Formats: sequence, C-alpha cells, structure tokens
Amino acid sequence: PELQEARKLSVAPMMDYTDRFDRYFLRQISKRALLYTEMVTTGAIIHGDRDRHLWFEEAEHPIVLQLGGSDPKALAQCAKLGQEYGYDEINLNVGCPSDRVS
Repeated sequence: PELQEARKLSVAPMMDYTDRFDRYFLRQISKRALLYTEMVTTGAIIHGDRDRHLWFEEAEHPIVLQLGGSDPKALAQCAKLGQEYGYDEINLNVGCPSDRVS
C-alpha cells in the first residue's frame, strides 16, 4: 500500500540529475513521492564502483532503481544486487538511446 500511495507523485529518472543529492532535496519537499535513481547502466554496476551507484540513504524510501542495459543476464544480475541493497522497486530501461547503454 505505501508504494501504491507513493505512485501518486513520482520523480522520473534523469541521468546526471536525480543523483543522491537531488533525491535528498526532493525528499525534503515530499516524504511520500516515489523517487527514481538516475539511470545506472549494468556495465557501471558490474565493472565500476558498486556502492557509488547503488548506495542510498534509508530516508530516500520509497525509491526505485532504474537499470539501463540490453543484456538480459547483466540486467538480472544487477536487479538482484538492487534488491539486496534494499530498493523498493527495480525499473528496467531497455530502450534508451543513450550511448552509455549498449
């Protein structure tokens, strides 16, 4: 029920904008809005600094991790990691035209 209530107001994922600092600011405006991370590519999580991309403050709940990628195995691996980090929901972006997603 809490996640459904949060869907009434969502802040869309925006690369280079909805980082943890922006989400902190937005959470001050609304405790109930559903906040999305910026899109994080599977490659960044698998080959990069995992905590940098996945860590968030407990106060950011409800929060959705948006994963970008095209490899089903990599998306599944990263979705599992997102679940382990405690995200309320995982959103898969498989049609992004960004050159960061291959």
